Amino acid sequence: MIFVTGGTGLLGNNIVRELCQRGLPVRALVRKGSDMRPLAGLDVELIEGELADREQLQRGIEGCNAAIHCAAYIHLGWKNLEKSRQINVEGTRGVAEVCAAQGARLLHVSSVDALPTACDAEHLIDESGEGGVPNTPCSYVISKRESEAMVDAYVREKDLDAVIFQPGFMLGPHDWKPSSGKMIQEVARLKLVAAPPGGCSVCDVRDVANAIVDGIGLARKGEHYILGGANMTYQALWQLMREAVGRPTKVYRLGPSLRWFARAVDLGLGILPVREGDVNGASIAMGCLFHYYDSSKAARELNYHSREPQVSLNDAW
Repeated sequence: MIFVTGGTGLLGNNIVRELCQRGLPVRALVRKGSDMRPLAGLDVELIEGELADREQLQRGIEGCNAAIHCAAYIHLGWKNLEKSRQINVEGTRGVAEVCAAQGARLLHVSSVDALPTACDAEHLIDESGEGGVPNTPCSYVISKRESEAMVDAYVREKDLDAVIFQPGFMLGPHDWKPSSGKMIQEVARLKLVAAPPGGCSVCDVRDVANAIVDGIGLARKGEHYILGGANMTYQALWQLMREAVGRPTKVYRLGPSLRWFARAVDLGLGILPVREGDVNGASIAMGCLFHYYDSSKAARELNYHSREPQVSLNDAW
């Protein structure tokens, strides 16, 4: 039996699908009131509860060989740090403690955002993070770093059998909310498209799910694995998005001066009584960085590969 948190999310429901396809019994933790359409028709045992509910976690992990922890709060902004910590750090702590007590393997899904970014396309960042440029210290980045550090500490101090996965920018089917698909929708609706000057590591959610499930048996205890893909500029990615949605007009690239605009946005959000949305100084600053990563370790040890971005985009759309 495999326990999955965040099973209704983009990665979580693709992991559940992969487990079911392999004939492995699955038990998933779902929040009260969650939309169950992502798991419709799948042979999965559901447990209703929150990450903060230790009793439900114990019930969910009891008798399981492994727990795949996908649940997370994602907000690329300066605000909501405490909420990010409560879910991403303390929620992970609860899963880690129960896994340690019950002898279950923990496969913790983090993010490449916990790592530094690249200087350029020629110097990719590996799991060590050496030679990188500091990432924007927004709430999500901070909480993901802290959750990784906490899991690493449990491995050292409590002999927890845990592995950490760091996926890149995931695209693919069953993005029901949508998650990353929101970017495709926004790029599709614009008449004039200008991309930020940075870039990201684009991967297919199905390939990430496959590697994580393989990691139940193949991943080495205490190791981190980057699950990235095609390292490409946002301009190139958005151009592919335009083609996928049938609107192949030119995508322009903004310059480094966009960082000044990010500061102006932060200033405006600090003055005006408005909620910090998806477009804010932190998310804009992240868009100016090169989130380029080396997945060769996962390729060697987990047989990981990611299909072409155009395939992922077409299936996501």
